[in-house]
Amino acid sequence: MSPEIPKRATPNTGSRARDHLANERTYLAWLRTGISMAALGVAAAKFAPHRGIHAVISGGILIFAGLLVGAYGTVRYRSVGQQLDAGLYAPARFGLITAATLITLLALIAVVVLL
Repeated sequence: MSPEIPKRATPNTGSRARDHLANERTYLAWLRTGISMAALGVAAAKFAPHRGIHAVISGGILIFAGLLVGAYGTVRYRSVGQQLDAGLYAPARFGLITAATLITLLALIAVVVLL
């Protein structure tokens, strides 16, 4: 009795499987970071009630930033997967720097609003 092999399975030549698994691990790290940032937003909004509307705005900004992190991770995961399937790989220079800068700015804005 052998396990079923998916129809889209391809031969594991070279480091193909290792590369795809690394891509999945990276994707999960992006998702984990996005979920953590969104959870921080919920905590800021919920556990800083003495700040009033500022806590809610700050929490909303952090939740939005967390969603952006998850969305970027999903787009990047799919892009790298397609590249690996084609036997290519292009590092994300501009996209990664843009995403990191935007997320950092949103987090700083959230902190300033909370103060």
